[in-house]
Amino acid sequence: MNSWYYAFFIGLAGSWHCAIMCGPLMQQIEQTSKQTGRMNLYNLGRIFMYGILGFFVAQIGSIWLFPAWWHVYYLFAGIVLILLLSRRLSDNVLKFLHRYVGQELIRIGKRMGVAGYFFLGMSNGLLPCGLVLGGLSIALLQSNAWLGAMSMIAFGVATLPALKVSLWGINKITRFNHVFQYLGWGIAFLLLFRGAWGIAMTQSAYLQHSPLSPIICHPFS
Repeated sequence: MNSWYYAFFIGLAGSWHCAIMCGPLMQQIEQTSKQTGRMNLYNLGRIFMYGILGFFVAQIGSIWLFPAWWHVYYLFAGIVLILLLSRRLSDNVLKFLHRYVGQELIRIGKRMGVAGYFFLGMSNGLLPCGLVLGGLSIALLQSNAWLGAMSMIAFGVATLPALKVSLWGINKITRFNHVFQYLGWGIAFLLLFRGAWGIAMTQSAYLQHSPLSPIICHPFS
């Protein structure tokens, strides 16, 4: 039932949004600093923070109720993604993390020279972002914390191509806006389908023994 790779497609589908929001920041780093490796360190820090978030969110998801309620998690993830795609969910849900943790990471980074870009990336990994919430909704589904971390690392890696292209010009990304959005909607409906199928399994012995039904192997810890 592991679906950590869904987060990669969510990151890819929403990377146009990531490029528009974070692209200017990367352009500023590119233009104002010539330190070798700064962009790599920045992105490593950002993806590392995503991994930390995914680890803890998946740990929350690994509660003892999961084996009986796994379909609810899938429905929740699908609904969150639909709300994000339809712009009905605010990006400010996790604003407090950047305010209290992200700002401290920036202060640490300012004292560390080129290595400080890693901490800047970690800080920006905590910026209020609906796309990150979409990725975390997938981390919540994972059977253990390490798979949650892996899902968010995959999510971060998927945003790299669009961010790289954004350094050449934001308008190059917006051309693919609709294609990326269709991919996001496809993932959202797949999550909803798996959740609905799980509910149907609780009502139908036939579906419980169907080869299409997922095997539930979530730990009780």
